[in-house]
Amino acid sequence: MDILKNKFVIGGIGAVLLLTLVYYVWTSAENGALLTTNDGTSPLSQEILLTLGQLHTIRLDPAIFTDPVFASLTDFGVTIPPQQAGRRNPFAPVGK
Repeated sequence: MDILKNKFVIGGIGAVLLLTLVYYVWTSAENGALLTTNDGTSPLSQEILLTLGQLHTIRLDPAIFTDPVFASLTDFGVTIPPQQAGRRNPFAPVGK
């Protein structure tokens, strides 16, 4: 019976500690200690928003693609030959 009594005492102390912790967190949240707000009024964020707003107004003229200068451009790209990609078992020791 002493073992059962000890379990109830330890469980009661644990419950009181848990309730105390919950109460502490609850009251700190009401005071705003855990809550932070960002209203986005920093100069950098305002500048970024202004630039994004200006980017939405940009319109490209599709007539550039029919221009003879654009048509005379040459592609100097290099084609990469196909190669084997990795090993059959990447987790096997090297050499096997």
